[in-house]
Amino acid sequence: MKNGLRILFIIILFTLTLAVGCSRTDKIGDILANPAQYEGKEVNIHGYVGNTFWLSILNRGAFELGDGSGTIWIVTNQPPPQKGAQVSVRGNVRPAFTLGDRSLGTVIEETKRN
Repeated sequence: MKNGLRILFIIILFTLTLAVGCSRTDKIGDILANPAQYEGKEVNIHGYVGNTFWLSILNRGAFELGDGSGTIWIVTNQPPPQKGAQVSVRGNVRPAFTLGDRSLGTVIEETKRN
């Protein structure tokens, strides 16, 4: 009986460790619907690459990522993935442009890509 409880405890502990270790994925539509809630925070998103833009002279570019709930531009310092590729991105939400005290648009500054 003791071994059975010990094995059950190990299984429960393993399951909880997996659940906590898995990062959640944010929906692009949620970020765009309430950008102030996400501004300055790190998010994880997953989707398909749309348009891309790269300035090799500046080593900066951007690519559009869509997940079915919306599309957002990802600002990056590495060449963007190919159009149509499925990728996961971790990054910080920030305003695309600020004019006075107004934010115009929202982008994600990429910190990691899978």
